[in-house]
Parts: sequence; structure tokens; C-alpha cells
Amino acid sequence: MSTVSVASVVVAVVLLSGVLIASAHSRVGLPAMVGFVALGCGIAAIDPDLLTAISPDVATNLSSFALAMILFDGGFHTTPARVRRAFWPSISLATVGVLAQSAIMTALAHAVLRLPWLSCAMLGVAASSTDAASVFSVLGNTSLKARLADVLEVESGTNDPMTFFLMTVLIDLAQAGGRGLRPLDVIGLFVAQMGIGLCVGWVIGLLGRRLIAAARLDAPGLYPAVTLAVALLSFGVAQLLEGSGFLAVYLTGVAMAGGEIRERVAVLRFHEGLAWIVQIVMFVALGFFLVPRDFADVAVPGLLFALGAIFVARPAAVWLSTLPFRMSADERWFIAWAGLRGAAPIVLVLFAVEAHVQGYIALVEVVFFVVIVSALLQGTSANWLAERLGLVQATPPESLCELLAIAREAAVMVPVEVTPGSPSAGKRLRDLAFPPGALCYAVVRGGKAVVPRGGTRIREGDHLLVLAHEGALGEIERLFHDDQVGHAEALP
Repeated sequence: MSTVSVASVVVAVVLLSGVLIASAHSRVGLPAMVGFVALGCGIAAIDPDLLTAISPDVATNLSSFALAMILFDGGFHTTPARVRRAFWPSISLATVGVLAQSAIMTALAHAVLRLPWLSCAMLGVAASSTDAASVFSVLGNTSLKARLADVLEVESGTNDPMTFFLMTVLIDLAQAGGRGLRPLDVIGLFVAQMGIGLCVGWVIGLLGRRLIAAARLDAPGLYPAVTLAVALLSFGVAQLLEGSGFLAVYLTGVAMAGGEIRERVAVLRFHEGLAWIVQIVMFVALGFFLVPRDFADVAVPGLLFALGAIFVARPAAVWLSTLPFRMSADERWFIAWAGLRGAAPIVLVLFAVEAHVQGYIALVEVVFFVVIVSALLQGTSANWLAERLGLVQATPPESLCELLAIAREAAVMVPVEVTPGSPSAGKRLRDLAFPPGALCYAVVRGGKAVVPRGGTRIREGDHLLVLAHEGALGEIERLFHDDQVGHAEALP
């Protein structure tokens, strides 16, 4: 039996199981991440050899790629206007908030777990990172007030670079025996990493936006390939220049979201699907490292640490970092509660494992405990809390894909080519007797789209895109009986 065949079956089972878990999580009220991790634990229990097949190095690289794709998807759904609206409170949460939370949790870890101070600092930094995948997933099911949702999404997309930077500094400090890093060196490194990530991400995002706007590709499926290439280029170039690849790829998504994207719906669907796939693979792979019986040794201190992170460190950091901004107490409490932990803390600890930092096994066990407690406690109650605090909009905003899904149930698209000598040529749109339930929503003329109005005159060679209910198709064919009426198709 070939290795490829076995791997294909395993991957198929994992993906199908992940899809079932993801589709059920909103009905059950349990974050999908918990199901993915449990699936990984179950697979590892059946075949313990997977623990040796997937080393910490492989898991770290896989998770870094997955986080990059998730951050790009999050940025691609966050326009520059939304970033501007939430910029200062989000940046304060991602910097001052992360530092404050890390300091509180470092002290808490030392008091509860009795680990060395450097290990406690790594644990504090890892557990301070809110996970973009988890936050975006929860917010996707909650119609929060716009500015509050923007703050949470931008924070979760920008605090990963901060926590990864802090973890890198701590690992370097541990490998240097606690010596060799001066405060000015750390500040300079921070400015360099974030500056490079900012410049690379924004510049490549703007260039990618112009590229995809100017591209005339034969197949619509090629446009997602372009955006994926741009995302990978941004992440890779920033990393090669020793900048923050995570900040770069997030900003690239934001920059591209603010411009014209050809086949935008297809691109959005592709990256949403890719984000779900990498989430499934990442959490399942991380579940391989989780041995439930090991929780017995850290159950009590791990639970105390997790509760301290949720009820003490995060709220204190949120209130401190948002003091300069006009926010209600209810909004601050919700921001504190919606700081879900997910893959990012685990990936951060895997960096410590890869570097063979002293006591890394205890770090992994405790961080897994924090992530699971956060998912079970915060992930299942965030929607309820938003409603109780009155932070939900009366009319939920629908995404473009959701609106198209609704429209697709009621209407189809009919292409009509106006032939030479057609009675329709020379007439204005308002003079054409469109049946009830039908309208012309675009005119393609000379390879360019014309936004139709009642006074728009039809010319020979025009291609009309008619939106109609299926019951009106017969009348449309009679109206354009001298023209070429194409087959009705569902909306893209």
C-alpha cells in the first residue's frame, strides 16, 4: 500500500471530520477549535507514531503558515476605513495591553506554578495573545456594533506580531543565559521588525491591489491564485528582511480589501475556504501534542492560571490600555471577555519547544489548558454576553457572500447580446418593456462595464446582464426574440 494512498485517506477523513465539526459548532455553541483539537487527540491515541512524524519544528512551520493565511483572510475582510475607525484603541490593546497582560500573567504564573521567572515570562506572553481565527469565528456569528467589532478584529490581527516579537526576545535571552540583551537593543529590534512589516505589508498590498485590478485573466479561478501569491510574497519578504511577517500579511490583506478586486466574491470564498482548511489542519496537528492524561499534573495550577488570565489579567490590561479612549464600561468588559485564546498561544510555546528552552514541557501543558478553558468558557458565552450588555445591532450586517447566497435563491442571471439590426438597438432602457421581476443590472460595451440607468441607450453589440426571477425567463426571451439570449445561470 503506497504512502500517498494512506496519506490521502487520512487527510480526507481529517478534512471531512473537520467540516462536520465546523458546521455543527454554531448549533452546539462549542467553538470549532475544541472539536479540531479533540480530533487530533483521538488520532494520536490511535496512532502514537504521529507524535514522531510531526516534530515541533514541522508543527511550528505549519502553524506559522496557517496563521499567516488566517491573518490575510482577516485583513482581507477588514477595509482600511474600518482600520482607521478602530486604529488607536486596537493598537493600544495590541501593545500596551499585551505588555500589561504579560506582566500580570508572568507574576501569576510564578505564584501559581513556581516556575523560573524566564519560563513564567514566556508563559505570560504566550497566553496574552488573542487568536485571530477564534475571534473572527466568534464575531462572524455576532452582529456587534460596528466600532466594537472593528476594535476586536483589528486587535486580534495586530497583537500576534507583538507577542511573537516578545517571545523571540525571551528565547534569545534564555539561550544567552539571561545576558546580552540591553533595553535599547530590544527597542531597536522592535522598531525594525514592526517598521519592516508595516512597509512591506502595505507596499506589497497596494502593488497587489493594482495588479489584480489591471489583470485581465481568462479564467476567474486565476484571481484567487494572484491574491494567494501576493499574501505569500508579503509574508516571505518581510520574514527574509527580518521583519514581522504576520504584521505584513495582515496589512497586505487590509490594503487589498480597500481597492477594486476582480472576481471579489470568488476571491473571498477561496480565502475563507483556505482559512478553514488551515485551521482544521493546524488544530488537529496541534492536538497530536496533547496527551489528556498529562493534564492531571497541571489541572489545579493550570485552572487557577487560566481563570486568572480570563478574570484578572485580561480585564486589567483592557481597562488600562483603553483609558484614553471614549468607551462605555460595557464595551470594555466585552472586549476583555472576547479576548479568546486559540492557536497563537500554542504556536508561541512551540517556538520555545523548538528552541529547547528549559521547562518547555510544562509550558506546553499549561498553555493547552489555558486555551481549552478559554474556548469552553469565553467562546460559548461571548454571543450571550453581547446580547445581555446591549452591544448587538438591531439589524445584523450581512457579508457580501451571505447576501449573494440569499439573492441566489430568488434570482438568476440572463446574458443578452444585442445583435445587428435588433429592434432594441437605439432604445433607452426605460423604453424596453421589462417584465415584473426583471431588470438590467449591467451593460458590457467594448469590454467595459457601463452602470445602466433609465436613459442609457442600447447599442448594437452590447451585452446586457439581466437579473430576473425564473418565472420571468419566458417574457425576457419574447422581449429579446431578435437577439441572442443566453442560458440563465445562478448568480456567482
